[in-house]
Amino acid sequence: MNQDSLKLYESFKAVFLHIDNHEKAYLTQFGLNIPRFYVLIHVSQNPGINYIELSDRMLCTKSNTTRVVQGMLKEQLITREVDPKDRRCYKLFLSDKGLALLDRVYPGFIEDIQKLMSRFSDDETSRFLRASQYIESSLSPDPGANLGKTQVLGGDAGRISGTERSD
Repeated sequence: MNQDSLKLYESFKAVFLHIDNHEKAYLTQFGLNIPRFYVLIHVSQNPGINYIELSDRMLCTKSNTTRVVQGMLKEQLITREVDPKDRRCYKLFLSDKGLALLDRVYPGFIEDIQKLMSRFSDDETSRFLRASQYIESSLSPDPGANLGKTQVLGGDAGRISGTERSD
């Protein structure tokens, strides 16, 4: 590994930590951590999602996802139902309590992201996005498969509401 590669890696880590710290600072005001927040988002956007699909979207192991979901079930933020097509699987849904929490948290979260990203011009944003998509694709276990398709916040990041929920 040459020095530039090491510097690039260190820069990626620093960027991640800056973003991570912004998210943590905001979410702790609501008693949430980052994984729990993203479970709320993914379950809201994909009612009936199963543990495996959720783990894939969260980019973490099924055991970590299960641990987070178990705590959220205890707090009644989400519910689960046996999948009628495969009784070994569970489908996950937001509870009314989880939906209310997400509706309180999400608008300010998007506002914080907009403030953070407003530090870049439109041209810089476009250039960084292209580079970031290339990097994401290159580091993915299936290079090229996710180029421009990863949607951590979903296709319509500005809109999550109870009207999209189907029970």
